[in-house]
Amino acid sequence: MTELEQFRATFSNKSKITQGVYNSNYKKLRDLLGDDVVNVSQKKVIELLEENISNRNSQSALLNVAYLIRKNNDMAIQELETFRKKNQTIIKDKIYETNTKLVDRLPSYATLVDYTDNLLKNEKYVPYVINYLLLYYNVRNADLVFDFVLFKRDAKDKNKNYLWFSSKSKTVHYIRNVYKTAKIIKPDGTTTGYGQKISKITDPKFIKVMKILVNQEKKENKPTVFIANNDNIAYQIKKMTYEGLGETFIFKIVVNHFRSDPNMLKQISSNRGTDINTILESYDIESEPIK
Repeated sequence: MTELEQFRATFSNKSKITQGVYNSNYKKLRDLLGDDVVNVSQKKVIELLEENISNRNSQSALLNVAYLIRKNNDMAIQELETFRKKNQTIIKDKIYETNTKLVDRLPSYATLVDYTDNLLKNEKYVPYVINYLLLYYNVRNADLVFDFVLFKRDAKDKNKNYLWFSSKSKTVHYIRNVYKTAKIIKPDGTTTGYGQKISKITDPKFIKVMKILVNQEKKENKPTVFIANNDNIAYQIKKMTYEGLGETFIFKIVVNHFRSDPNMLKQISSNRGTDINTILESYDIESEPIK
């Protein structure tokens, strides 16, 4: 069995996306090292990463592969662990530097609220739904790939997300099975995560839009399309957002607006499936520099 085959066995139960990322990163690392990971010293791995990979996030991704392979083979990992911690600090400092430059450039939270409300007034229902979920449920781009269904029985596939509108209860069930932190692989290879997330939406304005979309579906005899092509999700969403901001900038605006409200930060953390410390470190554009 090759090293790659052994490594694949350790994440064979993960999602296809996760498997693809690990396979790709292993091949990049193997090409860089010119040998199996187990045959290269920790010091050499670090040297080659620093000499050939300038992007710290890319370094960390390949470093994690080396770390997991050595750990799975009961080999020493202390030097890799030390380098990884150093990288994490540098990445956080860079995030802080980038965020501070956004303080005076990004629009206000109120501007986003007005923009979303105007989409409804102008009967732009699909962009309204997308912006509503970004603004009030703090989701990522991939979370917005969902099927719009009218019956609970049609929302059973655990490999899909759903927007299920129950006309009987006048409630929208936003069901997320597939999103970034549904499954989290820790550095030691164990799996955790936030699992399925279901948000119940009863906002009368949102319910009104659901009814309109249902009627349109019946009239046109075809399903409502929110995201037309899964290959360019970010681009499609940017086109629907205020001045093409996109998901990440909208999330930063929301976090900045509620940065002093612990209860809202808890809700944002729950909505997104990300712990509060990570949110404040990565997205709070008025955070203090890392010491």
